[in-house]
This record gives sequence, structure tokens and C-alpha cells, in this order.
Amino acid sequence: MTGIDWREVARFGELACGSLQPVTVQRRTLPELVRLLRCDSGAIHLIDRRYRGRMATVTGAPVQMLLEFETIAGPTNPYFERSSTSRFPVHDALLHGRPADHLRSPVGRVLAGYGFEHCLFALLVAQGRPVGTATLARRAGRPRFTPQEQDLAHRLSRFLSIGLSNAAAYDQCAPGAVIMGRFGPDHDVDTVDLSGTARAGTAPSPGAHGTLTEREREVLALATDGLINAEIAAELGIAVNTVKQHLRHAFHKLGVRSRLEALRYLQQHT
Repeated sequence: MTGIDWREVARFGELACGSLQPVTVQRRTLPELVRLLRCDSGAIHLIDRRYRGRMATVTGAPVQMLLEFETIAGPTNPYFERSSTSRFPVHDALLHGRPADHLRSPVGRVLAGYGFEHCLFALLVAQGRPVGTATLARRAGRPRFTPQEQDLAHRLSRFLSIGLSNAAAYDQCAPGAVIMGRFGPDHDVDTVDLSGTARAGTAPSPGAHGTLTEREREVLALATDGLINAEIAAELGIAVNTVKQHLRHAFHKLGVRSRLEALRYLQQHT
């Protein structure tokens, strides 16, 4: 490994194993994964024994991209298949020798559609079984992942696997229980429930979109396009705290708790 302080790896381990709530583990570790591996975006999926997504945390990418990745996720995905066999992270330079081959693959096409070019995937395995996945991406024009970065991702993912496994074992009250957390608009890390089960709280009303103010619509549109709170503030010439307030109000009116849920609502009702 080059360019990385072992103390930072140890601090990442403390973050990953410092909570018994899966959502907290995901939200704390994802920004550090992105930073330490010099990426532009990332996502951590918590999965069940059937390899189905239960909870996803994403940062640095439009929430629409998460929806598209859900359609190509699972054991049939070449990244998943290769990483499952080797128990080691896989990146596009390893799976596809030529960049053109990667960009023609299902994963590459989704990434390219949102301005990303390179992908690193790690299957998170604890006690012999998959507990989640970590996917990291770099924008077009950035360098491909190196073997040294692949090795670093392996070391970090081992900490993350232990943290998620311990948290899930503690937090589940019954087999198949849905783990929920305190989501919302205050952070640029977005966590969403992928289980398809009913959510707690008020059900969205089909006409709720009409109750949004013009500014709330503007902020919500930029948020669902993938802009982080600071970028929305700069775009509209307002304070970051004002952005958070508008998002909170919009989420409350729509009966949603994340950017992805807001996007799904808008797709269905507008």
C-alpha cells in the first residue's frame, strides 16, 4: 500500500465497529471509504441471505443511479460473481482489460450515463456469508484503480464486513426484520430502505406535490438530480441550512424520508 497511513486504516476500523446500528455503520464509513480510496461516489448495500438489497447508503451520485443499479445487482453481476469467488475486491481494469469493454458492460453503461467511468466492487463477507456490498466509482477522466488501491479496499472492507455483521446480528429482532434509521435531508449521505415493505409514518398523498412552495420544488429538483446540499446552496444563492430546511419541509409534505423516496414519489405522481 502506498500513500496511506496505517493509523487511518485503524480509525476506519473503529468507525466500522463502533456502532450496533447498521444504518449508522453505513453512514459513518461510506464517506471515509470514498475519501481513502480517492473516489467520487460510493454506495454500501446491506443484503440478506438471498442476496436481496435491504438497505443502501449512497453519496456523491444521483439517487436515480441507485435505482438503475438495483436492476443489475446480485449474483449474476460479473463484479459480484468474481468477488464472490475470490473474496477480494474487483475493479474495471481487472474485469475488463480495455476501457471500451467496461463501458459496454451493464455496470459501465449505468456509470457512463451519470458521468462516471471506473468502478471498484467489494463483496462484504463475515463468517463465510455475504452481509453486504460496497461499490465505489470515479468520474470520467480519472485514473483506473490500481492493485495497491484494490488491496487497501480489501483491508477496509474486512473491517466493514465485521461491523455490519455485528450490527445486523444485534439489531435484528426477528429473521427478516427491516432495519430502519433516522434518515433525512441534513446530510449528503442518503440512506434508503430497499426491502419493499411498508414504511412507518404517513403514507405519501398523490396530490402532496402540489403543496410544495416554488423554492421547495427547486431545492428538491436539484437534490434528486444528485447535487449535494452545498452545491444546491451555491446554485440558488442561499445558505446550506436553508437548503436543509427546505428539504425537511418538502420531505414532510410528501411523506418521504430520503432523496430516493422523493424521486420515486415524483416519478409516480408528476
